[in-house]
Amino acid sequence: MPAIDLTRLRKQATRLADFFFLPDEFMKHLREMLEFYVNYTLRTVENVAPGSNLKTYRTPPAVLTQIQNELRAKAEANPHFALELADILWDEGALETRLLASFLLGRIPPQEERLLPRITAWTQQIRDPEVRVALLTTSLTRMRKETPNQFLALVREYLHPERSRSWSNGIQALIPMIADSDFENLPAIFDIVEPVVEEAPSTLQYDLTDLIVTLYRASPNETIFMLKHILTTTENQMTAVTLRRISPDFPPPLQKELRDLLRPQMLTRPKPAEPDDFIDESVPQKNKSVRTPKKKKMDNTRIIYLHGSDSNSQSGKARQFAEKFPGMVTPDFTGEFEERMKQLKKIIGRKKGWTIIGSSLGGLMGTVFTCEKPTYVRKLILLAPALMKEPFGSYLNLEPVSVPTVIIHGTADDVVPLDEAREYAEKLFTNLEYNIVDDGHRLQEAFKELNWEEILN
Repeated sequence: MPAIDLTRLRKQATRLADFFFLPDEFMKHLREMLEFYVNYTLRTVENVAPGSNLKTYRTPPAVLTQIQNELRAKAEANPHFALELADILWDEGALETRLLASFLLGRIPPQEERLLPRITAWTQQIRDPEVRVALLTTSLTRMRKETPNQFLALVREYLHPERSRSWSNGIQALIPMIADSDFENLPAIFDIVEPVVEEAPSTLQYDLTDLIVTLYRASPNETIFMLKHILTTTENQMTAVTLRRISPDFPPPLQKELRDLLRPQMLTRPKPAEPDDFIDESVPQKNKSVRTPKKKKMDNTRIIYLHGSDSNSQSGKARQFAEKFPGMVTPDFTGEFEERMKQLKKIIGRKKGWTIIGSSLGGLMGTVFTCEKPTYVRKLILLAPALMKEPFGSYLNLEPVSVPTVIIHGTADDVVPLDEAREYAEKLFTNLEYNIVDDGHRLQEAFKELNWEEILN
C-alpha cells in the first residue's frame, strides 16, 4: 500500500469531525474515507478479520488514530451525541467502526448511567479479540482514571467466584490500571486477583500470563509473595500445573523464584510400618483371618449441588465439588423459585438416598424439598441458606423433619442474616448441626478448609 499523505489524512479527519452532530452524514463520509484507505494488499476475498466475524477495511492504524484525535474533544464536550454516534458505529458492524464506537465510550463521563449497560451488552455480543480488548480497556478509560472505586467494583463483579465466564473480562480490564504508574492501590488489586490465580483455569492461561507479567512489572516483590503464598497453601492441584505451563513467558527472575515450587512432585508410596519386636502376650491377639469390614463407598451420583440465584453449574463451588466427587450432580437452575423447584424435582425423580448441598437460594431449595419429601433425603448440607422472612417467608411454612442437617454460615454474611436463618433452621430441623465460621456470604475461605468427605458421610 502507498505511504499515507499525513497532511491529506488530517484534512479528511477534520472534515469528518465536522459531521459529528449529523450521524447520517458522518457515516457516509466515514465509509468513503475507510474505502479510500483500504489496504487491498491484505484484504481477503471474504473481507473478514482473522479470528473474527467482522468485515474489515484493513485500515492502517494511523487512519483510525487521526480520526480519534479529531473526535476526542467533541465527544468529551457532548457525551449525549457521542453515545448516539457510538450506537450507530457499533450497528455498522465493521471492525473499524466498532473500534471507533469503543473509543467514543471511553470519552463519556463514568457517571453516565447508559455507559456500563452498553459495555456489558457489547462485550457479550462480540467475539473479535481486538474489539473485546478495546471495550474492556479504551471504553473504560475515564472510569478507570476518574472513579477508580467504581471501576474496581465493576472488576469485582467480573471476577466474582461464581461467574468464571467473565473472569477473562475482569483480567483484561485490570491490566491498564496495574500498568498505570500513577495508580498506587496495588494491595486492592492483589486481593481481587488472588482467588482467580489460585483457581488457575486452563482456559485462562493467556490472560493469566498477561496479568502476572503486568503485576510483576508493577511490583515484583508483592507478585512473588502472592504466587508463593498461593502455591504453598492451595489444595487445587491444577494451580501449579497451569502456572508451570505459562511460566516460560514470565520474566527470568520470576521464573527463578518459582522454579522449586513449580517442579512436578514425585509420587511416593508410604513406607509400610515395621513390625514391633515386642509382643504383649497378655493382650488377646486378633484372629488374622478376621478382616475389618470396608467402609461403604459413597455413591456420588446421589449427591447434588444446588447453586445460588446468580450462579450456575460452572461456579467455583460447583466445579470443585465435581472435581472432588466425580459423578456428583451439579445442574443449572434458571427462572423464578417455583420454576427452579420443578427442575429440581424432575432431576430427583423417584430415586431416594440423596445428599443435598444447597448454597444461598439453593439452600432454600434444599430446605423446601427436604421438608416436603424427607424420605428422599439422606443428608442435607446448607451453605449460608436463604432462610429469611423477606422475601422467602411464604416458602418456609413447613413441618419439621429429622433428616441429618449441617449448616455452615459466616459471621460476616451481609446477604442472609445469620440470626434469622438460624432461628428458621432450629424450627425446621430436629437433627441439626449449625457451624458458624468467620467468613462472608460466599464462604470462600471456609469452603477450602472444610473436610468435605467427613461432612458428606
